[in-house]
Amino acid sequence: MKVLLAAAATLAIAVAAAAQAQRNGEAFSSTPAVEREHYDTRVFMAPLMLTEAQMNGRRLVSQRCANCHAGNPRQPGPPLGKQIVETRGDAFIRDKVKNGSTLMPGFQYTLQPVQIDDIIAFLKTYTPPARSQAAGEE
Repeated sequence: MKVLLAAAATLAIAVAAAAQAQRNGEAFSSTPAVEREHYDTRVFMAPLMLTEAQMNGRRLVSQRCANCHAGNPRQPGPPLGKQIVETRGDAFIRDKVKNGSTLMPGFQYTLQPVQIDDIIAFLKTYTPPARSQAAGEE
């Protein structure tokens, strides 16, 4: 009986301490706050007439690249598409995907050369929306 009373008293003290910590504005949990960001892929995933290589590239871009390069203002990378491939050239894009940069990881160990070629083939067919449209701000 004494053990049960001691356990109940300990539990009551712990609950009271937690309540006091919350009243003082101290964080009760170390879990970070999650901010929801609008991420609309409808424009990106619209049906297109693509070859098998371009379809594979589209899938790879949506899996590996769109998180940073889909055109949302909160995403660090530039929107990827036809214009950047035409401006920079296939060799530059291939090297960037393979080796990365200071801000971008390289994919030389996770993507095969043919997969990088498929990504480039798809990017040549795709025109990304303006950043404000990609973010849903019209």
